[in-house]
Amino acid sequence: MDLQNIINKLKSKKELKGLDDNFIKTRILDYLNKNKVDLSNERSKNYRLMFKSLRKKLREVYGVFREVRETRNLDFYKKIFDEFNSKTVMDLGCGLEPLNYAILYKNIKYYCYDINSQEIDKLNEFFKDNVKGKAFVFSLLDNNLEKLPKVDLCLILRVLESLESVKKNFSKELLSKIKAKVIVVSFAKIALGKKVNIRKAGRSWFRRILKQLNYNYNVIDYEDEIVFIIKKL
Repeated sequence: MDLQNIINKLKSKKELKGLDDNFIKTRILDYLNKNKVDLSNERSKNYRLMFKSLRKKLREVYGVFREVRETRNLDFYKKIFDEFNSKTVMDLGCGLEPLNYAILYKNIKYYCYDINSQEIDKLNEFFKDNVKGKAFVFSLLDNNLEKLPKVDLCLILRVLESLESVKKNFSKELLSKIKAKVIVVSFAKIALGKKVNIRKAGRSWFRRILKQLNYNYNVIDYEDEIVFIIKKL
C-alpha cells in the first residue's frame, strides 16, 4: 500500500477529513522512521498498530481541538485589536474563526494559517470579497517558521497544547521565531485530554518558557479560556 492510500484511510474519519495531506504524510514518515512496518500487509499486527497510533495522534493534535473549539464572543477580539491598535494580525491555527471577527475591522490586514485545506479555501473566498487578508495551508510543526510575516499582533488560540503533544517544548521555538510586537496565547481551562478545570495560575510549563525567553506577560481569565498577553522586548 502506498502512502496516499494510508492518508486517504486516515482521513475517512469526519473530524480529519479536511486535514492537509502533507501534514499527515509527515506524521506517517515520522512513525515509519521509528518503527518497522510492512505496508503491504494491512492485516499485520504492526500495520494495525501503526494505523491506530497515527489516528490517535492526529485526533490529539487536530480532531479533538476542532471538536471543542467554539466561536468566541466578538468582544474578545474588539478589546485586543483596539488595545494594541493593530494594523496587521496573524492568526496561527485559525480554523474558520476569521469569518467571525475579520469583518469588524476592514482596515486590518490578516494573515491566517491552518492545516485544514478546506477551511483555508473558505477563508480566501471570504477575504477576496470582504476584507484585506490571505489564508495559507501551513504546518507550524513542519514548515519554515522564518517565512511567517512580521505583524503587529499574533494570535495563537487553543493551539499550543496540541502541538506540544507532538513535539515537546515546541512552544519555545515557535514563540522565539514569531515576529510580532504582541502575542496572544490562550488555553482552554479544561486541559487537553483531562477533566480538571485549570485555574488562572495554571500552565506552569508555559510560564517557564516565557521566563526563559525573558518575555513580559500578563494573564487574564476570559470565559472558558486562560489568556496570556505577551510583549516581546
